[in-house]
Amino acid sequence: MRLRMFPRETGGGRRPRLIPMDPQQFRAQRERWMQETRRALPGLVRSYASIALGCLVMAAGYSFFLIPQRIAPGGVYGLATVFHYASGQLIGHTLPTGMLGLALNIPLFFWGLRSLGMRFAARTVFGIAFGSIFIDLLSYSIPLFGWASSIEAVDPMLAALFGGLIIGVGLGVIFRNMGSTGGTDIAGQILGRKTNISVGVWMMIVDAGVVLLAAWYFRDLNLSLFAVVTIFVCGRVIDTVIEGQSRSRAVMIISEKLETIREAILFGVSRTGTLFEGTGLYRGRRKNVILCVVNRKELILLEQLVARADPEAFLVISKAHEVLGEGFIPLKDRLHGEGTSI
Repeated sequence: MRLRMFPRETGGGRRPRLIPMDPQQFRAQRERWMQETRRALPGLVRSYASIALGCLVMAAGYSFFLIPQRIAPGGVYGLATVFHYASGQLIGHTLPTGMLGLALNIPLFFWGLRSLGMRFAARTVFGIAFGSIFIDLLSYSIPLFGWASSIEAVDPMLAALFGGLIIGVGLGVIFRNMGSTGGTDIAGQILGRKTNISVGVWMMIVDAGVVLLAAWYFRDLNLSLFAVVTIFVCGRVIDTVIEGQSRSRAVMIISEKLETIREAILFGVSRTGTLFEGTGLYRGRRKNVILCVVNRKELILLEQLVARADPEAFLVISKAHEVLGEGFIPLKDRLHGEGTSI
């Protein structure tokens, strides 16, 4: 049997024509693909290890701070916290929160598998499994090490703040490595595709429903307010972990004195930039627009050099959440291990 490649072109109503591939060419291309897979494997292992670490950190936030204080900050594990305490009254034995979260995530996962496809499956299964396991392991370790009384004595507001902080760090690490712990993000993505409402709004609606359910069951409005604090802190920390604490500033300089400002950037700050050509709206005069990225220390020096070169220059300075490329974080390092969907 002869192997053939896909056609290079189709058109004119003609049937697609396959170019023959000889055995030597087939072996060479197969070897190339195998080498690329082997090169990607270490990055893939690091990515999954990071997701596992993120699950452990997230589980610590739930087990040490939120679950003992009955704070349910939305999501599957917030709902599992309510069911955890409800099971104690219904059957006389409290079911493990992690196991309940896993049980709630299973139907959501298969619902999402049908709607979102296989691409998200592997890392989501990994995150769901490890997140649930770590929550129960840490929860059962608390009485074994004699920490129960100390953890229960923590002020609820401090528990809400530190719980949100720790969970946000864990989720940020998971999301940065293209992982997921299932839950409301699956429901939000599915409902967002089926309606005209955004994913973020749906996630807020689902989380709000869980918080209200917890308020109704525990008959304590303070716990719901603590849960809102946790959600807010968690969201801010997730953004910080994913985007990083920006130290870079994007500077847009509009000036007619191109050469002096160019020298200031190249030799005074030792940076480079990109030149655009613009036109002023009022007088219709040609303007030079220079875009460059500097850190916070270099920004002060750049402002001084530009003011000296052209006191009438116009500067627009904005915070750059992340800068990738030459002179900053190399793009290949930032995306290392994220080029595969497995």
